[in-house]
Amino acid sequence: DMFTSLLDLMTESFETFDVSHEINMLKFGPDFPGASHQLDGQDRPISDAYAMHQYYLQVVPTEYKHLDDTTIRSNQYSVTEHTRHVAPGSNRGLPGVFFFYEVSALHVQLEEYREGWIRFLTSVCAIVGGVFTVGGMLDRYVYTKTSELGGGAVGGVGMKSPSSAGVLG
Repeated sequence: DMFTSLLDLMTESFETFDVSHEINMLKFGPDFPGASHQLDGQDRPISDAYAMHQYYLQVVPTEYKHLDDTTIRSNQYSVTEHTRHVAPGSNRGLPGVFFFYEVSALHVQLEEYREGWIRFLTSVCAIVGGVFTVGGMLDRYVYTKTSELGGGAVGGVGMKSPSSAGVLG
């Protein structure tokens, strides 16, 4: 009964198969400032011995230009992963870890640049103006509330007292 022993062999192989894995590093090209590699250091413990774990990677060509006009040509990627159960003898694949990748038609260009002094001064003025505006609104609110409650300004400053008749009398 050769078929039964072959099926038994396949079943036993499947049951002892372990598709748990760890990805130490996965990148497509040299590093550049701000680059992130989503799968670096990822651990995937998978308890199903009949599992097919698939990674679908979209690789995007990237060009990074420094302030000194040196350029780094590299790639970034996005990833989607999927795990499914593969029954022995189902002709739906084998258990394992699989990587599928596709290079994108899009191209990303990143460029370092410095803001000018005018942009910096405009930002400082906007912040100072915002502080004065909020301070003025807070002052107006406090003045209104103290006028409603006490009928006068805080500490009597800025209002005539009823006993003073003025300079001319």
